[in-house]
Amino acid sequence: MLDDKKDDIFLSRWINDELSPEELREFQSHPEYKYYMKIITGADALDLRDYNIDMALDTIKTKNDHVQDKTTKPIIKLWPYAAAAASIAIIIGLFIFTSTDTTFTTAHGEQLAVLLPDGSEMILNAKSDASFNKKNWDSNRTVSLHGEAYFKVKKGSKFTVTTTNGNVSVLGTQFNVQSQGSYFEAVCYEGKVKVTHNKDSKVLTAGKAYRNIKNVTPEYWTFTDQEPSWIHNISSFRSVPLYYVFNKLEQQYNINIETNGIDTAVIYTGTFPNNNKEVALKTVFSTLGIQYQISEDNKTVVLEK
Repeated sequence: MLDDKKDDIFLSRWINDELSPEELREFQSHPEYKYYMKIITGADALDLRDYNIDMALDTIKTKNDHVQDKTTKPIIKLWPYAAAAASIAIIIGLFIFTSTDTTFTTAHGEQLAVLLPDGSEMILNAKSDASFNKKNWDSNRTVSLHGEAYFKVKKGSKFTVTTTNGNVSVLGTQFNVQSQGSYFEAVCYEGKVKVTHNKDSKVLTAGKAYRNIKNVTPEYWTFTDQEPSWIHNISSFRSVPLYYVFNKLEQQYNINIETNGIDTAVIYTGTFPNNNKEVALKTVFSTLGIQYQISEDNKTVVLEK
């Protein structure tokens, strides 16, 4: 964890408010920051009056040595400089050795590239999260996804992406998966993927796509793109309900769209940029002939018929 940090006392410096503003901002953007905040919150309740620091450190060191015998990835050293730091180190130590799932999460308008344990690649789109069991990865290449992600899978054992709507399984290929609410889509860019939705399953080859919205009749189509457009900051839509387009706008720009009676079931085909809110809003709403206003805090878009 935090193996990209260059000094062994990084967490101790953070605990004692000794990080530079730049280091703190970088740490706050790290996927594991929220876990350490939970640890700090839990540490506030500890009673340190009769605490044996030396014994605690020996316990942590023994656990570290045991784990390092089984893996080449270094475990961060937690050498505290005060009783409070020592207590936090113990909690962190327990967290490190009992946690099984590795989770990655993206915020509004954010993308995140993740290198999986076998060298496969996963790129998360905005407002998405994915988790997997790193310990059992060699025997169980499974990623649990909520949101949207693009995968470049190394050949090997079966690789499965599980969602609340359905699963996508492959051996080695490139594909995109979306699963949000009742929307489920799989697009194969290379190789083959097996899509399972409810009791149905379908094998997609390169250039084939599958989609099911609200568990109605599934859709299949062909395409010529080499990779999803959102990787290049362009959201594209092919005959989807308008509410899904609005949802994507909200995810990319951290806004709330008040539809005010607009028919959001209208089918939409088009694109918008993910890195320019003004252009994105004009692109979508001018195409539809819809007027809109933006609140003073730039967080709410009110549509007008």
